[in-house]
Amino acid sequence: MVNKKLKVFITGATGFVGSNLVRKLVEENYDVHILVRPDSDTFRIKDILDKIELHVGDLKDKEELEKIILKINPNGIFHLAVSNISSGITSSANEVILDNLLGTVNLIDSAEKINYDFFINTGSFLEYGVKNSPISESDISDPPELYSITKLAAEQYAKSIAKSNKKPIVTLRLFTPYGPYMQKGRLVYEIISKSIKNNEISLTSPTISRDLVYVKDIVSLYIVASQKAKEFSGEIFNAGSGKSTTIGELLGLVMKETKSKSKVEWGSHHGADYDSELWQADMSKTKKLLSWKPEYTLEDGIKETIKWFEHEK
Repeated sequence: MVNKKLKVFITGATGFVGSNLVRKLVEENYDVHILVRPDSDTFRIKDILDKIELHVGDLKDKEELEKIILKINPNGIFHLAVSNISSGITSSANEVILDNLLGTVNLIDSAEKINYDFFINTGSFLEYGVKNSPISESDISDPPELYSITKLAAEQYAKSIAKSNKKPIVTLRLFTPYGPYMQKGRLVYEIISKSIKNNEISLTSPTISRDLVYVKDIVSLYIVASQKAKEFSGEIFNAGSGKSTTIGELLGLVMKETKSKSKVEWGSHHGADYDSELWQADMSKTKKLLSWKPEYTLEDGIKETIKWFEHEK
């Protein structure tokens, strides 16, 4: 049973996954506090702002961040804030380092005096580098660029603090979430939005794959991880569907569901550096230790996402 009085602090709450997590926690009657920058766009959670507490600050300002956290004294922390990355384009090198690495270090250090029950850190599948088989947490990490390098560095810092200070910090390495409130420019967003309008769709290759996982499943995993963080302090868990889906398969499904007449131009869109014909999470550890598995099939998740698009657009 959910603890109705649980007070949580969330970073990245105005983003795609973060906003979906906030919505679920509000629904479950958590006491939700979020960190927002002065210029944060809260459009994803505008209808529930009266049900959460906003705290204006910046992860790069450790002194102010510590004041905020000590004042809130949360039971747990969900850290989802990351440097901007969209369609393979990231922020400047300096911003990536400050946001992903320094921001995480500051958050962990600022919460040092808090006796929290959990700290769920957010990692990325990009930390692994391209592999040719399903990826498990024990595989060697080989991050190919700065974004994933900083994510791995922040993750290792979190792990070291969890072990040395006996803090209940757990990291979820997200693969490719999709669903309501996802960013414009993302693969699933572009395919659905253009299919609905019967606009031309430009893509890389039908054989490129992703491990697509519906955002509601990711949210449930965050909550499960928070409930078991003390038991698995310092551990890293994959957060995916455990299935590899090609862009061709995804496109076919979306076009079928939307009855789209869009023209498709293959090879006309610049792909991401991490494109591969096999992106697939080995979910054995997550399923076994956290007793969690996705509830949504790709078909179900895509249908719900299309409904959201039709309602929102």
